Amino acid sequence: MSTVMTRRLVGVAAIPALALGFAACSSDASDGPTADDAGGDASAQLGAHDMVLASYRGLDGGSYTMESTMTVNDIDFMDMTSVVDGKASHATQDLYMSAIIEAMGEDYSDEPEMAAMMEAMFADMHTEAILVDDMIYMQFTGGMFDAMAEDFGEDAWFTLDLAADSQMSDIYEQFGSFDLSEQTETMLNDLTDVEETGDGVYTGTLSPDSESMGALLDATGGAANGVEVVEETQITITVDDDGLLKTMEMTLPETEGMIMHMVSEVTEIGGDYTITAPESDNLHSFDAFANMAP
Repeated sequence: MSTVMTRRLVGVAAIPALALGFAACSSDASDGPTADDAGGDASAQLGAHDMVLASYRGLDGGSYTMESTMTVNDIDFMDMTSVVDGKASHATQDLYMSAIIEAMGEDYSDEPEMAAMMEAMFADMHTEAILVDDMIYMQFTGGMFDAMAEDFGEDAWFTLDLAADSQMSDIYEQFGSFDLSEQTETMLNDLTDVEETGDGVYTGTLSPDSESMGALLDATGGAANGVEVVEETQITITVDDDGLLKTMEMTLPETEGMIMHMVSEVTEIGGDYTITAPESDNLHSFDAFANMAP
């Protein structure tokens, strides 16, 4: 398999992992209807698309936990947990890059050099992000990030001040913006043909040339790696009895023989969480990470 094709697969895999997986992080409340605005008979007062938007906006400002899983060809590829308390959030993600090798079904037992290269390229990774008082703390370990420990140490955290007028914003977007309330709402706004297909179940389609899909490709570097999503993607949203988001599920169109399936679920609402900055003196600016990242 060529290096170009490998990079394209990684780019496709990263799209939902960075975007939907962090969807539980929220920022300022957006204008528009909420589940509470609808009253008791919400479905009678709001259309299907408005209900979908309200289900997410209704979580804003509160505390909740969202868990996300992703598979590639039915093989576990990503696990993520996001804990949100008002404007503060703490997200952790395990990315099992070795699943790509398994999904490809390639056998490198007779090519030790190729096997070593693929093992290094697809080593598993862990990321963590904490948002407190408009400051983001990010940590990246495993896989291609292990080499950075020589420069920054084993427990390095990279910071980005959202309140500052940072010139790093463009580079930051390439690694996935953490203004994920806006990202998620953009995706839900971009849905077309939204309809209620069951009790509290809604489906819609996301066009490959939509603003949100373009943003996902740009944020993950997929566009630069030649990734193209040419088919519509169906998203299924379920809401709970209070009209709040319960699950969001999508399957990306097959690319290079890979089928990515992702489910994000709000597992707890109203939890008592304490989210604080990491207790570490090994802090570095995000621009240092951007300049060193592979």
